[in-house]
Amino acid sequence: MPAIFFVDQVKSFNMLMFLSSSPKTVFGNNDKQDTTKDGIPKWEVQVVATFTQFGRVENEILKVGIASEQDPAKSVSGPQPIELVGFRVGVSPAEKRTDRNGNEKIVGGTAWYQADEVRALNAVPAGRKSEG
Repeated sequence: MPAIFFVDQVKSFNMLMFLSSSPKTVFGNNDKQDTTKDGIPKWEVQVVATFTQFGRVENEILKVGIASEQDPAKSVSGPQPIELVGFRVGVSPAEKRTDRNGNEKIVGGTAWYQADEVRALNAVPAGRKSEG
């Protein structure tokens, strides 16, 4: 079974709206930006995902991880509709663990989100010329 699934944003969401972008920090050290094993800085982009579920409009804030040499949302200013290029979702497997007090608990089983870049919906994709 695949562990990562690419998302068709048009079919999944009514809209994705950019909220913020900030460096993802190393766990336990808020002063140091985390990096991939290849040394590329990690970023956390927060977006509001609007979708319809059971006939009702729902909104959820998604924290999307992006690896990039520079802020992946530097060309996006303020709240605006966006697309997440290469948007994918994964689910960490649920595991039974024993804490230091000897109590068993289930950890994991949560969704995580990644993308390759953030693009404002009014932006012209690289390699294309605007019509006009």
